Amino acid sequence: MTSLFLAFLPLFYYINSPVIEMREQPNQESEIVSQAYFAEGIKVLEEAHDWIKIETTVDHYKGWIKKGSLCQRQDSFLSNSSTTFAKVNRCAAHLYSVQDTVYGPILTLPFESKLEVLEPKEESNSRWIKVSLVDGREGYIQRGDVAVNPTFVGREQMCNLSLQFLGLPYTWGGRSSFGYDCSGFVQMLYRQMGIYLPRDTKDQINWKGLTAISVEELSPGDLIFFGLAEDKIRHVGLYLGNNQFIHATVAENLPYIRISKLSDPEWNGSGRFIYRAARKLKVMSED
Repeated sequence: MTSLFLAFLPLFYYINSPVIEMREQPNQESEIVSQAYFAEGIKVLEEAHDWIKIETTVDHYKGWIKKGSLCQRQDSFLSNSSTTFAKVNRCAAHLYSVQDTVYGPILTLPFESKLEVLEPKEESNSRWIKVSLVDGREGYIQRGDVAVNPTFVGREQMCNLSLQFLGLPYTWGGRSSFGYDCSGFVQMLYRQMGIYLPRDTKDQINWKGLTAISVEELSPGDLIFFGLAEDKIRHVGLYLGNNQFIHATVAENLPYIRISKLSDPEWNGSGRFIYRAARKLKVMSED
């Protein structure tokens, strides 16, 4: 028998929490497989008690989340081309109920969270922006925490942007600026260029939009993969130039996003990862 919850769900579904873990099975003790973040569009697949199995629309990854993290809408969020929107461009940004910080935030949102801008254009120089959340609630965010109607960036800008996340904790399954894993980090960075990589490292290295190059051919913005063999890829980082790459890792007892060198013992092919491979986008616009 079809669940009444699923039978009467509206057409559009979004994440209504800053970040929510997606789990392999519908229970809190199950392994985390990925994350979904605020205002991200999802598909509802099935339900089990107070859990819902979802599929993220951006990378088609599936997992279970708690029902309370889901927002249901009759219309698509920010789908109108005339709508002005703001995207959080900091690692974390506070949302307030009033135009003042003294009462504390009502919500803290991660990088990439999107909000509908409600304020008139003539107020564009003010400190505060009035916004609408995906569930219809209204609030205020400080202009310095967001980009209004942002566009995709180029390769050099993306590499520079990556440095903004240095020091964030490595997080298993992480896809948000509250903590990334290695594949979630490079996936997010490429997304800023309008390039939508698969979720997992083993799929990223084989993605049709990338082409194989030698490690010696690496240039800033390319990806470097590590593993035990070509079919046993375990790690990925973004090459920055000068023999350096940025990545989210727990290796070397340094569990955070950081810059390493390809010549370091852990990453030169003599450590636990004895296989390295480089990939470049087949088509990449110049800055």
